[in-house]
Amino acid sequence: MRACCRWGGDVDGTEVTADARVADPPTPASLHAEHYRDLVRMAALITDSRTAAEDIVQDAFAEVFARWSTIEPDRALHYLRRTVANGAKSALRRRRADRRRLYVPVPDVAPADDAALRAVGHQALLTAIGGLPARQREVLVLRYFSGLSIAETAAALGIRPSAVSTSAHRAMRTLAAFEEELR
Repeated sequence: MRACCRWGGDVDGTEVTADARVADPPTPASLHAEHYRDLVRMAALITDSRTAAEDIVQDAFAEVFARWSTIEPDRALHYLRRTVANGAKSALRRRRADRRRLYVPVPDVAPADDAALRAVGHQALLTAIGGLPARQREVLVLRYFSGLSIAETAAALGIRPSAVSTSAHRAMRTLAAFEEELR
C-alpha cells in the first residue's frame, strides 16, 4: 500500500491518481444533504403521510447523530434506512391503534404541496399501494423506489431475502389485478 500525504501526493512527492485515493467517510451533514429527500419519500410512500414521514426521518437523523461515535461511517446509511423503515412501521401501528380507539375518523391535514405531488393519474396507483399489507408496501418502496437490492432491502427490514422476493411478487400480482379491474 502506498503512503499518501494529505494534500493528494505520495510521500515521495509524486501525484496520486483519483483511483488511489480513499473516499472520505460520510459525515452526519453529508448524509443529511445527500439522503434526506429520498428518505422522506421512502417514509411517505410507506405511511401515506408526508408530515409523518418528515417527523420519522428527522427522528432517524437525530438518533444517528446521537449515536455517531458508535456507528461505523460506511454503515450509517444502512442504519438510517433501517431506522426510517422501523419508524414508519411504528407510525402505522400507532395509526392502527388510534383508529381502533376512535369512532370518528380524523382527517389528515395535507401539506400545501400535496396536490402537486399527487397527480391525478398516480392517485389510483397510490390507493392500490395503500391497500397492500404493510410488509408488501415496505418492500415495494425500498426495492423499486429507493432502488435497493434484495439483500439491502432484507437488511433494512430485518427479514430474509426470500421474504423480500415473495413479498414483492405478491404485491406486484395484487397491483396487476388492480390494474385489470381499472380497464
